[in-house]
Amino acid sequence: MENENKNKYDFLIHLLSEGDAMVFLDARFPTVDVPDTHKDNSALSLVFNLKFRRPFDVQEEGIYATLAFGGRPHKCVIPFEAVWAIHDPESKKGQVWEGSFPKDLQLKVEANTEASNP
Repeated sequence: MENENKNKYDFLIHLLSEGDAMVFLDARFPTVDVPDTHKDNSALSLVFNLKFRRPFDVQEEGIYATLAFGGRPHKCVIPFEAVWAIHDPESKKGQVWEGSFPKDLQLKVEANTEASNP
């Protein structure tokens, strides 16, 4: 497992041991499997908790889960290469992996920062 992906795996496991974990991913990544309506989302956020009714599996290469979108279940595949941030929505404790951050999203953030700081 690549070092950065191991860090993502370890951090996710740690947050899940405490409760909720919100995972931010670039759903455009080729091996991501989410509903087609979300496939173009570079900042898709999904919440996971070990107490979910449907079990999910966190492995070294990614997350495998059946999640509901609009009330319809979908078998999702989320490789850690597509994950660029994970945080606890309650405590706001989290981590961003800059090497995985979508380049076009970075440009939007920089443009918004420049616009708000004339």
